Amino acid sequence: MKVGIQLFSVRDAIAEDAIGTLEKIAEMGYKYWEPAPYFFGKDKDMINRYGLNMTAKDAKKFIDDHGVKIVGTHVDPLTVETYPAALDYFEELGNQNVGFTGHHFSGLDDLKQKCELYNKIGEIAKSRGMVFYYHNHYQEWQKFEGKFAMDWILELTDPELVKFELDNFWCARGGADPVKVAYQTRDRLILMHQKDFGKNANEPLNLFEKAVDPNGLVDGSLYDVTRRIDSFAEVGTGVLPIQDYIDVGNELGVPYILLEQDWSHYSNLESVQMSMNAFKKYKGIEWD
Repeated sequence: MKVGIQLFSVRDAIAEDAIGTLEKIAEMGYKYWEPAPYFFGKDKDMINRYGLNMTAKDAKKFIDDHGVKIVGTHVDPLTVETYPAALDYFEELGNQNVGFTGHHFSGLDDLKQKCELYNKIGEIAKSRGMVFYYHNHYQEWQKFEGKFAMDWILELTDPELVKFELDNFWCARGGADPVKVAYQTRDRLILMHQKDFGKNANEPLNLFEKAVDPNGLVDGSLYDVTRRIDSFAEVGTGVLPIQDYIDVGNELGVPYILLEQDWSHYSNLESVQMSMNAFKKYKGIEWD
């Protein structure tokens, strides 16, 4: 596996200085990028530039000049109407993987409707020779009619149309074992996300043990209680068995493990540098 970065990790720095920040993370050794559309800067057009704050033409020149490869992206909102424009943008950058950050589900009917959407989006991507993938959080391990949402998604989506990006941290926060889920998704698994769970989190790793009622409505209103800053840690500084995730990723042929640091006590650039230093200590990482 090779190490990359989800650019949400440096969203605040990008909002202040997009070009300077992107140059710095490339210099750190992050050469495989997954942009995100949701940055909160002064440039109102940034969302239309999919997190890079550059036109496709300028972005292509930038990544070529800095030896960077775009290996995926998240788009939001996910609609049949807006998705083709994202494909246009990232096709010009040489990236075929255009995914989605994830949904909450109000019930089984809602989940089924969203799976229909994922299949439709996947058809659009496939018709262009590209790939749609779904990124999990913890809510995919709430149950509907006795079955995990993740199991429903796997059952109701076409393996040829919907691939997966396994966020190991959020999977563990849902009470699941990322290694087992990696085997479960197997041929559909194309990317991994990684951060660590803080040693001083002062809460269970499994959110459904305390913070979230497994029998209640799981939606955006739970954002704050599921994202306490002390629960997040830089790679290698927490308690997750990250080497196990790297090992199974290599076994299954997953090409990239991407840092995604949702929150940190450090600045964006300090945080991602710490994780880069840690990644270099693990076995099974391929460096250019």
